[in-house]
Amino acid sequence: MMNRTTAFLLGCLAWVLASCATTGTGGTTDRTGTGTGGPITTTQAEREFVENAASGGQLRLQLSELAQQKTSNLEVREFARLLAKQQTTTRSELRDIAQQLRITYPTELKQAHKAVYDRVAGLSGSDFDRSYVREVEQSFLQDISVYQNAGSATTNFALRGHILKTTPIMQGQLRLATQLKNILP
Repeated sequence: MMNRTTAFLLGCLAWVLASCATTGTGGTTDRTGTGTGGPITTTQAEREFVENAASGGQLRLQLSELAQQKTSNLEVREFARLLAKQQTTTRSELRDIAQQLRITYPTELKQAHKAVYDRVAGLSGSDFDRSYVREVEQSFLQDISVYQNAGSATTNFALRGHILKTTPIMQGQLRLATQLKNILP
């Protein structure tokens, strides 16, 4: 058991180091993020991406904040702490890009995400831990797909840069969630 725990904690450390190396968003030469200096234009797909990504990120953030309060499992608490920190950074970057693009950044969870949060929040002990990790894993699977689809559809440089930078970070976080799920009792 100690070897799996040590491997997980080392994985968390690697994730933090990789995240720190890629947290800069870079600048754009104008408010469009396209470098053209032209008017800001966004597609419906870009607006939907921001809405979906914001809600998925908010779900993971809220679940991780809750996990830090409710869990007694050291690995779950450390994962939740690291995930909350990264989600805060990612959400801030996406909010800034949305503001540049004049897209309203949602502050509320979508109804489906709210239902997930409420269900997990009602649990305790190892049931909470397993459900938290499983829901974070599922959220990453969904959002990675959303990010990959949006990355091939968007023409906005700032949004595309965010997607290209964030997708591998989420994939690393997904791997850690899966590892953690596999070592939980």
